[in-house]
Amino acid sequence: MFLVLWTVSGYASAQSSVTLFGQIDEAIAYINNAGGGSSVRMRSGTWVGSQWGLTGNEDLGGGYRAFFRLENGFDLNTGKLGQGGRQFGRQSYLGIGSPYGSLTFGRQYDTVVDYVGPIMANGRGTAPVYDIDNTGNDWQTSNSVKYTTPVYHGFSAGALYSFGGVPGQFSTNSVVSAGGGYNEGPLQVGAAYTSVRNPYATWFDSTGASNILIFGPYLQAARDLNIAAGGVAYKFGNLIGRVGVSHSVLTQSVNGADTQFNIYMAQADYWMRPDIRLGAAVDLIYGNIGSLDQHPNYQQYNLVADYYLSKSTDLYMWAIYGTAGGGATRMQIGQLPASTTDKQFNINFGIRHRF
Repeated sequence: MFLVLWTVSGYASAQSSVTLFGQIDEAIAYINNAGGGSSVRMRSGTWVGSQWGLTGNEDLGGGYRAFFRLENGFDLNTGKLGQGGRQFGRQSYLGIGSPYGSLTFGRQYDTVVDYVGPIMANGRGTAPVYDIDNTGNDWQTSNSVKYTTPVYHGFSAGALYSFGGVPGQFSTNSVVSAGGGYNEGPLQVGAAYTSVRNPYATWFDSTGASNILIFGPYLQAARDLNIAAGGVAYKFGNLIGRVGVSHSVLTQSVNGADTQFNIYMAQADYWMRPDIRLGAAVDLIYGNIGSLDQHPNYQQYNLVADYYLSKSTDLYMWAIYGTAGGGATRMQIGQLPASTTDKQFNINFGIRHRF
C-alpha cells in the first residue's frame, strides 16, 4: 500500500510542460545571374529556415528529466514541407537528462552544428559551397543516438552515432560525430569531427546532387564525407569577431581518389544600438580534385544590416558577392541557381518573426 501511494505521489508531483515555437523568414531577392539571366523572386527561409515545432519537458525528480523536440521546416510561399517532405524533418528526438548529461534518440544534428555552427554560421547569412561542412545546419542525421555532457565552467562535449540499418553491413549509411567547446564570458571556442558513410544517401536522400555545382559531381560516388571544423569568437564591447576553418573530404569520389574542400572564414558583427546590427564576413574556399589535378577556388563576401523592431521581429538586408577562380568558370552562392559566369551577386530584403 505504501509503495502504491509513493508511486502515485511521485506522478502527481512531476512537473511537465509543452511549448510551441518557431520562426518565419521571408524575403524578396535579386540575383544578377540565375542560370543565365537576372531574377527577382520571393524566398522563404532566406536567412534561417522557416520552421515550427514542439518541445516538451517533464521533471522526474532527483535532477532527472524527460524531454522531446519535434521541429519541421517549410516553404512559406508554397506551404510545402522541407527536408524531403518530412513532417518533422529538421529534428525529432526524445531524451533523458540527468546530472551526468543528456542522452537523445531520433533525428538530430551532428556535433559540427552544436559546437562550430554557432561560430561559423552566425552572421554569414548562408554557408558557402552548399554547406558541405554542415556549419549552416542544412543536414540532419536520422536513426541517431547522442550524448551531451553537462556544462562545467563553460566546457561541454558531445558524441553522436547513427545506425545505418543495412542488414549485414553495420557501417553502411552510418554517422560518427564528436565535438566539444567552451562558451563563457566574451570567449567562445568550438571544434568537431563528423564522418558520414555514403553521404549521398545518408544526408542527401539520394537526390539533388545535380543542383550542387561545386561538389555535386563528386557526391554520388563518395564513400564517405569526413568533416573537421573549428572556430573562435570573441566579444570586444559592441563588436564580436569570429574566425573559423573547416576541412571536408569526399573519399574515393573521383576515379577512386579523394575530393577536398577547405573553408576559411572571418566575420565581424557590430551592434550600433541594441536594435541595430551590422555584419561583414568573408569565406575563402579552396578545392583539390586530386585525380583530375584541379584546384578550384571560390570567394564569398557577405554584408548584413539587421534592425530589430522588437525581440521577436526584425528587418534585414543581406548582400552576397561570390567569385570563382583556379580554373573554375562558374559560381554558385549557397542554394541559389548557379551563375553561367565566374561571378554572382545576390541581395535580399527580408523580415523574420519568432514565436
